[in-house]
Amino acid sequence: MLESLQLDWNVFAIVLGGALLTWMTRIGGPWLVARVRLGPAANAALEATPGAVLVALVTPAALSRPSDALAAACVCLIARRVPMVVAVAGGVATVVLLRRLL
Repeated sequence: MLESLQLDWNVFAIVLGGALLTWMTRIGGPWLVARVRLGPAANAALEATPGAVLVALVTPAALSRPSDALAAACVCLIARRVPMVVAVAGGVATVVLLRRLL
C-alpha cells in the first residue's frame, strides 16, 4: 500500500503555486489599497462586498427548502438586534431545529 504513496511533482507544483498566488492576493490587496487613493463610491463598494458575498452564497441554499427559507428570515430578524456571529449561530440552530420538525 505504501508503494502507491509517491510524490507527484506536478501536483506538488500546482499546490505550491496555488498557495503562493493565494498569499500574494492576501498581501497584495492591502498593499495596493494603501497606495491608491479611493473615492467614496469605491470605499462604499469595498465595505459592502462581504455582505454581498454572504448573500450570494446563502440565497441558493435558503431557497432550496422551506425550512431553510424560514431560517434565513429568522437570521435577518435576529441580525437587526445582535452581533452577526450570534445571528449566524442562531441561524444554524434554527436550520437544525426546522429540518428536524419539517
